[in-house]
Amino acid sequence: LATPGEILCVEFISSCMAHPLIGPFFRKVATEEIAPHVDPVPGMTPESYVDLIDRRFSNPEIVDTVRRVAFDGSSRHTGFLLPTLQDALSKGTPIDGLALAEALWARMCEGTREDGTTIAPNDPIWDKLTAAAQAAKDDPQVWLNQRDLYGGLADNPRFSDSFARWLNQIWADGAESALQGYLQT
Repeated sequence: LATPGEILCVEFISSCMAHPLIGPFFRKVATEEIAPHVDPVPGMTPESYVDLIDRRFSNPEIVDTVRRVAFDGSSRHTGFLLPTLQDALSKGTPIDGLALAEALWARMCEGTREDGTTIAPNDPIWDKLTAAAQAAKDDPQVWLNQRDLYGGLADNPRFSDSFARWLNQIWADGAESALQGYLQT
């Protein structure tokens, strides 16, 4: 959610949710690719929990910045998204949105927004991430070969092929094109 917002110069999380592509991207990934792999919160179905998160993130009265939510992606991705991705791969369920989320993170870590402005360092290992992201422009596998982040996921062709396709599309046609492509699937 925050990563495409950062790339596309959206300042607040509620504005990301109101964006015609970012909000629907969040909802589709959360509903179709994350919720099926999350243990239910007591008293809630995974779907009702996604609805609750959606309402919270969409609330403009809760002023939460994209920069804050995007902070420390190296911990957030490895702690939240990648375990879900691993579970989805092992169960043969959809992963294209999760792969796109990882490609968007790689694009963000390159250090510039699509309007050319600089993204200030936003991770304890920012320099390492930026170097890998810049090299991944020509070879997306370089990003996945950060074994401390991706481990064996880098060797999974279903994930690595989807990631490479999305990252190449982002660099060729922009983040909005990739988001639109995912939403049409």
